[in-house]
Amino acid sequence: MCTADRVDLPGHAGRVHDYFVANPVNLRLMRWGHLEFAGTGSDDAARDTASRKAEVLRRAQQDGLLDSSWDPLDILVFVNQLSMAWADQPGLPSIESGARDQFLADRRAAIVTAVERLFPAAIPHTTHHREDGPA
Repeated sequence: MCTADRVDLPGHAGRVHDYFVANPVNLRLMRWGHLEFAGTGSDDAARDTASRKAEVLRRAQQDGLLDSSWDPLDILVFVNQLSMAWADQPGLPSIESGARDQFLADRRAAIVTAVERLFPAAIPHTTHHREDGPA
């Protein structure tokens, strides 16, 4: 998601999408866990993970790598939800196995583009030196 000098939310979104498309059972188990354990105190690990990730995003904002007008928790939730949007959609039209791969690649591209547009990486300030040539 973020390193010391770079924010790659679009790439992260694509990887999360790929993971859940390849592992739809894990997505269903995660969603079941949210329903089953919400408000019981058993969701502390998920809350801690979200807090850590939001803090990484906050530091990226402070370092000028990411637009600081967004709340880091909103960024985290929006990116994750977009990433998982197509992973297990019920009621999709039946897709032949050959067309399925292209369909999912197109959905992945849409997710990556949406995240790029919502949360563009900040453009680092660079100093340009102008050389006028010989005087």
